[in-house]
Amino acid sequence: MIVIADASPLIFLAKLRQLSLVFRVLGREVRVPKQVCEEVLAPGVDPAEFRELEKFLEQCTVDAVRRPRQFASGMSRADNAALTLAVRANADFLLCDERITRLMAEAEGVRPLGTLGVLLRAMRDQLLSATETRILVDRLV
Repeated sequence: MIVIADASPLIFLAKLRQLSLVFRVLGREVRVPKQVCEEVLAPGVDPAEFRELEKFLEQCTVDAVRRPRQFASGMSRADNAALTLAVRANADFLLCDERITRLMAEAEGVRPLGTLGVLLRAMRDQLLSATETRILVDRLV
């Protein structure tokens, strides 16, 4: 299974200290555009979250996405790179939370999956209990 990750699910799961769920739920083939790495490791990130993200990204394939398509004006440079990579790689999932990115992914035939989706799949796979999942969702909100 090929999974391309955009920034927001990585940031939110790092805040929850649950980034490992991405691998546990979706497998080891996680690819991240360089533009997304730059966004999630930007100056000002909480040091603990930075370490979580850095450790996670070391286990991913980081791709330099040359000439990303511009899908919609409301999408960031990283969003466009992630969706471009997902389309080019014929990815099974694009990890993303932003509504416009999700809509564009669906239009391109790529299945979007957000932070909440990762948590719910982890609960379904019994990696998290219903109580743990509820607590994590509450912390997100």
